[in-house]
Amino acid sequence: MEPARVGPIVERLRLEAGLTQAELARRIGTTQAAISKIETGRSVPGLELLDRLATALGRSIALTFGAAPVRPPLEERRRRIRRVLGDFEFDPWARAPSAAERESLLADGLTRERFSR
Repeated sequence: MEPARVGPIVERLRLEAGLTQAELARRIGTTQAAISKIETGRSVPGLELLDRLATALGRSIALTFGAAPVRPPLEERRRRIRRVLGDFEFDPWARAPSAAERESLLADGLTRERFSR
């Protein structure tokens, strides 16, 4: 299971329980930093810790293994990106890419001319 998929579940359940990361950490005998790492996908809790989390939150935690990840449709991903970036468009050529980066950009059809508009 990808760490990035467990974190949002734990965060949602914690918020629904009305707890801060520090309060949840105290309830299960860990640190606020450990909860933060789980919620941001930087670490995956073991089964024992997931059990303690569920108990502390008063909820069951259901995780599905082996299922194909569900990606939002392309238009939804674009909408999310525009919401965050606004009209900003990154120009990879502006930072003097290495030879390997140039080759990759060109292979993807991201020519210098495309960004000079």
